[in-house]
Amino acid sequence: MVRCDKCGKDEYMPFRCKYCGGYYCSEHRLPEMHDCSGYYGFSRSTVGQASQTPTPTGFGYASPRRSRFYFSQRELRDLAIGLAVIMGILFTGFGGRLLANPAFMVGSLLIFALAFLLHELAHKFMAQRLGYWAEFRINQQGLLITLLSFISPFKVIAPGAVMIGGVMNPNDYGWISIAGCATNIGMGILYLLTFLSTNSNLIYNLAYIGMYINSSLALFNLIPFGIFDGAKVLRWNKYVWIGAVIVAGLLFLYTTF
Repeated sequence: MVRCDKCGKDEYMPFRCKYCGGYYCSEHRLPEMHDCSGYYGFSRSTVGQASQTPTPTGFGYASPRRSRFYFSQRELRDLAIGLAVIMGILFTGFGGRLLANPAFMVGSLLIFALAFLLHELAHKFMAQRLGYWAEFRINQQGLLITLLSFISPFKVIAPGAVMIGGVMNPNDYGWISIAGCATNIGMGILYLLTFLSTNSNLIYNLAYIGMYINSSLALFNLIPFGIFDGAKVLRWNKYVWIGAVIVAGLLFLYTTF
């Protein structure tokens, strides 16, 4: 076992920070949670702008204008890997039904892709709007858990997360954390409205899939402990967390009864 360099907790599978080289528990794995002393010095400046401090890790932006909606090659690669893994989960759960109906298969793949991509991009764009560096990164432990869920009745979608540079204040942390879950909840509500109003059997079934995956993803990320978004949102504003859990929970229950 290895002790967390921040709190001293024993960990069988510690997270190693690539910036400062320290080992940390799941709660303190993010650089901003262990006061990283490495090359992670992207402090917040003004809204919508990113620090231009040069670093050897290649995360700097050439200008404030480039800090909005910018994707590095590594980030695009990691997003593609995460998306491919999630498509695999879809086929392990609905493989036979998907192959029997090509239109349903294409629609389901698009719905799953949007649920994952828009969740992560909501975190990224909210962080960038507030003036932080932010990019999606594959996480080895999360990717392994996601792959293991292929053979489990419980599906886990956690191949990676958006990494954010700079020491954030609690209010910014809360807004960034809730952005992804709120995006899934909003999409789930749109699918619910479609589900209740359509006369097409294909759209009806696709809307059901959309409600299920988005409500499930929102609830999973709202878990109120560890590295999940829910823990950060709860520390920031318990009423926002409670409201999000209630809405996502009702959507999920609607798909199961």
